[in-house]
Amino acid sequence: MKKSRIMVVGSINQDIIFHHPIKNTEIGTIYGGYTMANGGKGNNQASAAGKLGADVIMVGCVGDDEYGRRQIQALKKIGVHTEGIEVKKDLPTGLAYVGLKSDGTYCSDNAAGANEALNWRQVEDALEKFPCHMIIMQIEMPLETVYETYRIAKKKGIPVILDPGPAQKIDLQPLKGIYIISPNEDETYALTGVRPDSRKEAEAAACILKEKCSPEYIVLKLGKKGAYLYAEGKGELIPAVSVKTVDSTGAGDTFTAALGICLCQGMNIYQAVEYANGAAAICVSRQGGQPSIPEMNEVKEFIKNVKEKKL
Repeated sequence: MKKSRIMVVGSINQDIIFHHPIKNTEIGTIYGGYTMANGGKGNNQASAAGKLGADVIMVGCVGDDEYGRRQIQALKKIGVHTEGIEVKKDLPTGLAYVGLKSDGTYCSDNAAGANEALNWRQVEDALEKFPCHMIIMQIEMPLETVYETYRIAKKKGIPVILDPGPAQKIDLQPLKGIYIISPNEDETYALTGVRPDSRKEAEAAACILKEKCSPEYIVLKLGKKGAYLYAEGKGELIPAVSVKTVDSTGAGDTFTAALGICLCQGMNIYQAVEYANGAAAICVSRQGGQPSIPEMNEVKEFIKNVKEKKL
């Protein structure tokens, strides 16, 4: 089977991850330690798609600094094409401060840096050199770039998956007819005003998204509950696999990458969501963002074992 060719358009950050929370104070949490990691939603998705077996090109921006060189080198190491990354001499590489909580969830503060310079013309140039089966993007970059990337892809007939993170309210009208929109719980609330805490609320949120941008599929990422798929006028909750959450960093990005690859390989949307759930479950059961991303053979074995246990 030929490799899926996927373009990821989005952010590249250096993450500083604070862990082992000691106590909360009036101005924040005191942590016992920290680690450095490669990050950014776009970077995470490109890394996940590469580790899961796709032929991937990353389109983004970094600063002319050690952090930027580190990100590019790490992507090259796993086989991601980096010709779509521009180095900005007048801007620093994006930076994210991630606070890891005791339950494995996290909060973060970002400094966009070079990500703010990501331009849709980079997408046009990259597509000339790297025709692809699918584009995955987020909104951790200028909105003009998000909208213009979709316009370019639509003109060329390339399906686009939008992972609308970080959570913010944006105009979805320019994305009308997009292939898939896949927000998590906070992003769903930001876009619709409805928090998908129950199946009824998930359906209500999906209907609002359907009205706003008419995607072919809506996939709400609901953490431990799984994913709510809205397709052909009806919704279905596809349960997550129960695992102990160690670190949820990068799980949503791994989910999106796996979803895209499985669809490129000919799976139907229900199978693709099931595999994406499995990839995310493996990810949250391990420490770290990109280091926790599984390979596709791990995901397939994991899904096989889960199904055998149910028999």
